[in-house]
Amino acid sequence: MSLLRSLRLPLLMLLALLPEALWGQYRTARTPRSEQMPLSPVVGALGSGQMMRSATNALRVAAPSAEELRSATAGDKGFRTYTFAVERPVAEATEALGRMYQDGAGNYVWRAEVQAPQAKNIGLRLSRYALPRGGALFVTAKGRPAKGAFTEQNNETDSLLQIAPIDAETLVLEYEYPEGTRADQLKLPFRLDALFYGFRDFRSAGRAENFAQPGEPFYDHPRASLASLSCAPNAIAYPDAWKQSRSTLLLIVGGTSASTGSLINNTRSDGTPYVLTSAHCLNNLFKLLGDLGAVNRNASTTVFFFGFQSPLREGNVRPTEEQSLSGANLVGYNEDTDMCLLRIKGLPRRANGTLGPIPAAYQPYFAGWNINESPQGPFVGIHHPGGSTKRYNLTQDTELRTSDYDLSYEDKHGSVRFISWSDVHWEVNAWAVGATAAGSSGSALFDKDGLIVGALTGGASTCDSPNDDRYWALKRSWVSNTPGAGTIRSLRPWLDPTNSGRKTCDGYDPIAPKVVQRLSAIYPDPVATSAEVVKPNVTHTPRTGVDAIGNELRLPQISGATILGAYVVFKSNDQLTSADLPQLRVALQPFTDDYALGGKVVDFASSTLGTYARYDAFGAAQRGSRTLRSDSIEFFFPAPDGLKLSLSEGRYLLSCTTSDSRELRLPLLAYDGPADRLRGWAAWTHHWTDGWRRSTELPGGAYWIDLLIETTTLVNPEAKSDLPQGLTGYYHGGALHLEGEELRHTPCEVRIYDLTGQLHMHQKLTQTGGRATVSVTGLVPGLYIAAVRPTSGRISDAHSIYFSHK
Repeated sequence: MSLLRSLRLPLLMLLALLPEALWGQYRTARTPRSEQMPLSPVVGALGSGQMMRSATNALRVAAPSAEELRSATAGDKGFRTYTFAVERPVAEATEALGRMYQDGAGNYVWRAEVQAPQAKNIGLRLSRYALPRGGALFVTAKGRPAKGAFTEQNNETDSLLQIAPIDAETLVLEYEYPEGTRADQLKLPFRLDALFYGFRDFRSAGRAENFAQPGEPFYDHPRASLASLSCAPNAIAYPDAWKQSRSTLLLIVGGTSASTGSLINNTRSDGTPYVLTSAHCLNNLFKLLGDLGAVNRNASTTVFFFGFQSPLREGNVRPTEEQSLSGANLVGYNEDTDMCLLRIKGLPRRANGTLGPIPAAYQPYFAGWNINESPQGPFVGIHHPGGSTKRYNLTQDTELRTSDYDLSYEDKHGSVRFISWSDVHWEVNAWAVGATAAGSSGSALFDKDGLIVGALTGGASTCDSPNDDRYWALKRSWVSNTPGAGTIRSLRPWLDPTNSGRKTCDGYDPIAPKVVQRLSAIYPDPVATSAEVVKPNVTHTPRTGVDAIGNELRLPQISGATILGAYVVFKSNDQLTSADLPQLRVALQPFTDDYALGGKVVDFASSTLGTYARYDAFGAAQRGSRTLRSDSIEFFFPAPDGLKLSLSEGRYLLSCTTSDSRELRLPLLAYDGPADRLRGWAAWTHHWTDGWRRSTELPGGAYWIDLLIETTTLVNPEAKSDLPQGLTGYYHGGALHLEGEELRHTPCEVRIYDLTGQLHMHQKLTQTGGRATVSVTGLVPGLYIAAVRPTSGRISDAHSIYFSHK
């Protein structure tokens, strides 16, 4: 037995109804007929023979009772999962829930309302979903415009459609029949199977003072706040565990819960997209005990988020939600050990129609495994507590032992049941770093070699008492002794398809020997561990008339790299909505010797900023809207497939502009300061009338705009000087721009002479992160020499820079 919370409380995965923005559902860009023209009600019966209900008599479901809430939330402290919604089955015939209308052309529209008074959000599950070509289903919050339609592109082989929760108390469903549908053909091509009443937010709007700095979001949920998780550091702060971190995924299961899983390798090392998690994450905390059909349904509506980690070693940015895949098949499942193995099915398709691999931009890694009796530590856990950003745990134990474990749960009838496992679970007595929480369920435990030895079932650890967590052991689920059970109750048929009999299997990196790297002035890329760590310290909204910003950087020669996408990190606010977000364009172009800009070598744009991408079971891309609050937010948008990059050594401008040439009003995160890391980087802005200029608002810094590339060798953006002692200087836009180590530590001055030796300017330099800008607009056009030296130095110590003032 573990602590009391693990003994008496029901099993509860970190399950929660998600706000609509956290889902990635494909909706075809389409406007409802009701927003284009008046609709007239149709009097009479439906073609199916069922009468329509009154337009004012909406489907109304009751809020959870006190007992239901107690049952739903009690398990937060046992199993490491989190429930945020209760399911309300819909018994009435779907046709009878709404009313039929016609537009001016005689086309039919079925319309219904569903109400959940005082709900935080509402989710829906549809069965028998098989829309014909031309049909469209709109699901919106009452009083808000539609964001697109569900169509035949959302048809699945299991005829299920899980609709992401929407922040509302009333939803409006409108189904537009294909044009030309007759009155005797008005049977609905779906059934409203269940409504999910969201009784609490997936993330609360609570704000903690310690998380209000640039790069620090305000999001946390009431059961696993950022403050309560402060002892579990961001996974990206531990580059030695980067591969294991890449394997760790956030799972949203069945529209109601959040938990953790890990990509796991097999002995063929062929990239089969297996995800290891825990059975209770799929069986609604054993409420679906023995119901494989229902568990399969949950698997088919699971969404997998990759790279859901704060892009800071310390502090929190709400990370990219654009990198996700959806849908899975249940291949391994054993409630007697809490084992679950999924296979992702919503992969992108190649040009020939076959399923492709997980995109390289997602940086997948398939962790290896170890089924030896006595794996060696120290042991590491990587997980998503509270459904939040990826966190790191460490226990210094060199060995673990398996032990008995007991927990209670409530079955689907509300009766308290007990489940006991004998000698199945690894026992982590204490964490030296970190703790788990609801949402950590299903996360892997890695041995000293980074191999998976188990996955989290439950526990009692907190930051105040980081003790007593239990992971089901892979070795106990390797082979099932249950007669007639087939392969589903065992891991061996899936993870050792070659029948090698091995006890360990190394991990598989589908990107190797190449590397995926973010070219960034700020991001602490784990593949470039030598880079100095900086944190954003400025939130900068470009001034009026600025339609583009950029970073100057020096790049070495690059050959045959692939551009995977771009990241932009900004600070949202209560007034900024996804509808206000501009689509962005990222470009890379070289500077010439006189600092004019050459032609673009990279140029691509977003088309769905404010949404995130996933792929359905048929390989079709899907999109869902993201939530924007007062958070620091990381957005990713992919580059076109096959976009290659080859360039010569030199200085380049990585720019970001709106795709429609509007003002760029995003409050961008930036760094401005003396960090050595930013040598060679410089912020630029583009004004409608002035063109490109070095930024006077970030004289010693750079914006958080990153380019994601796949390359054979690491690219090291750096300053390279042709002048003595590392001083660089150039003329551009009526100013002389200087950078160098002496400017960082030593008071310096500049004297500007013409070619006859006449002195025209003498100015002391203000130290700003080793950089200085000297305006020369007062000089007449001509050739000049700038002599830069320490204030107390000799003339012979000066560095000379020749420039032409225009």
